[in-house]
Amino acid sequence: MRGLRPDGMTRIEGEPITEDFLLHHIFRLHGIPPHDVYNWTDGQKRYAYNSLMVQLEEEQERLKHGIGRVM
Repeated sequence: MRGLRPDGMTRIEGEPITEDFLLHHIFRLHGIPPHDVYNWTDGQKRYAYNSLMVQLEEEQERLKHGIGRVM
């Protein structure tokens, strides 16, 4: 899965996805600040992170086809 790191730089193919990367995109796509996510249970975080990964993969597919970002 490719995308942007929180610092705006492109992720390298195969680079591990960090919690900071996920928190950045939860904020970018949903407006939920990181300090709110820190208070979620592990189950809530896991669900949100998995959902986010699906969203980012779909976004990358749209970008490949010239459709663009949702947000």
